[in-house]
Amino acid sequence: MPSRSRLFCLGLSLFVLFVLFLTAFGERGLLHLRRLRQENRTLEERIFILMHDNRELRSRITRLRTDDGFLEKVAREKLGLAKEGEIIYRFHRRTELSEASVSEPSERSLPSKQKAERGTLKPPRAMR
Repeated sequence: MPSRSRLFCLGLSLFVLFVLFLTAFGERGLLHLRRLRQENRTLEERIFILMHDNRELRSRITRLRTDDGFLEKVAREKLGLAKEGEIIYRFHRRTELSEASVSEPSERSLPSKQKAERGTLKPPRAMR
């Protein structure tokens, strides 16, 4: 039968191992602390970005309230507004053009009369 001191050492060793395990892997252990620090860094980066965006938006608000030229520019771009007598032309983006050209017949497949008609330019429609 093992001696009392040997049992005591074994019990103490198991207890120390258990405490070390909880310290590393427990609910509030070192791994959890490491995850919390990483999350904290991520949140601080997000706060920095949001504060920068806030400054830009406040600056934009101030310009919209004080700068009539900037307000006019924004109204033209975002709302499609125009001065009286102006005509707004809209152009297709390259992706829209490339998709449209796929569905249209090629120049080689058109008769010569249609080729001539296709080459004529028509003014774009005005938007009011």
